Amino acid sequence: MDPQHRAKEEELRRREEVLKARELQIRMRELESEISPTPVSPTRKHKEPLKKASWFKKLVLAGKFLLIVLAVMVTVRVAAWLATGILVLAVAWVGYKVLFGSDES
Repeated sequence: MDPQHRAKEEELRRREEVLKARELQIRMRELESEISPTPVSPTRKHKEPLKKASWFKKLVLAGKFLLIVLAVMVTVRVAAWLATGILVLAVAWVGYKVLFGSDES
C-alpha cells in the first residue's frame, strides 16, 4: 500500500470515530430528554425580604384576619337577633290562635 492510500484510510477512520462520537452524544441527549422532559432551569440564590416589608405584610394580614373575625361576629349576632324575633313572633301567633281562635267545634 502506498502512503497516500494509508493517509486516506487513517483520515476516514478518524472521521468515522468523530462521527460515532457525535452520534453517541446525540443519542445520549435524546435519552436524557426522554427521561426528564422538563428543562432544568439555572438556580438562583434566594433573596431575603426586607424586614420592614415583612412587618408591614404581617400587619396587613393581621388586619385582614381581625376584619374577618369582626364580620363573622356581627353576622352571628344579627342572625341570633333575627332567630329570636322569629321565635317570639311564632310563639305569639300560636298563643293568639290558641286563646283567641274561633271555636268551630
